[in-house]
Amino acid sequence: MNTSQLRDPASGETPAPRPSDLLDIAVAAAAKAADYIRTLDRDHISREYKTSSHDIVTEHDRACEEIIVDSLRAALPSCRILGEEGGERPADSHTAEDPERVVTFYVDPIDGTSNFAAGLPLFCISIGVALGEELVAGVIDAPILGTVFTAADGPAMVNGQPITPSQTRPAADALVVSGFPGHRIATESPELAGRFSVEMAHGFSACRHLGTAALELAYVAAGWADATALGLINSWDVAAGFHIVRQAGGSIRTWPGNGPESAPDHERPAYVACRGQERLELLDSLMDQLQASRERER
Repeated sequence: MNTSQLRDPASGETPAPRPSDLLDIAVAAAAKAADYIRTLDRDHISREYKTSSHDIVTEHDRACEEIIVDSLRAALPSCRILGEEGGERPADSHTAEDPERVVTFYVDPIDGTSNFAAGLPLFCISIGVALGEELVAGVIDAPILGTVFTAADGPAMVNGQPITPSQTRPAADALVVSGFPGHRIATESPELAGRFSVEMAHGFSACRHLGTAALELAYVAAGWADATALGLINSWDVAAGFHIVRQAGGSIRTWPGNGPESAPDHERPAYVACRGQERLELLDSLMDQLQASRERER
């Protein structure tokens, strides 16, 4: 879809694109990056370090982001893009004058870079789409697993098949896929992180860390896990997953951390997502405690 073709000749205005059209744009961009990834020799991936050995990047993260950006801008030149590697690429000046009409693509070109660099197939391309501040579409493409999760304004899909909404199982039976509290919270608040780890180990049937927040959210949306949570995250990691979870019938709570209360959910750094409307109270409680600790430290 090229929005220049949708201009109303009477008013000169370009109508806001439909969520399904925006999803098509995102899916096509993700597919191009996935095709690139499938050509690589993943047994010989060199890595660089951004902030620490826990935060790595490869030349292929950057290459994938450029492939995605070129595809998005070709389809929708006026869009805003917020990418993990390239930062913000603003909307054109005319579109930016009306923030509610700005289309933002949140791009994580390879979520799970440590897995990718090690040769594990647990990584994905994640593109979330917002119109103004509202998420309206998302795609999570796991290129080696051959699994694509999508959602616009209809039901969430896995490889084109609708996801049937399901209930969150009780804690004693629940599978939680999450790295929470993880090294970031351990650095921020070691005492809390240690206690949280013990409570989670005892509180749920099983906890598994996949190493990719986007894929964890997708698995919750699909009903393959009951919940996921993180205490410090970026918008490009979760925008697509949040929308897919909600369209699959799941529920999400977020916490503002040290940021503004008014920030949209996908721009708040802490969250708990569940496969159904039923909540896992322990996860919500732990995140409440983390938020209270952050507020005390301000």
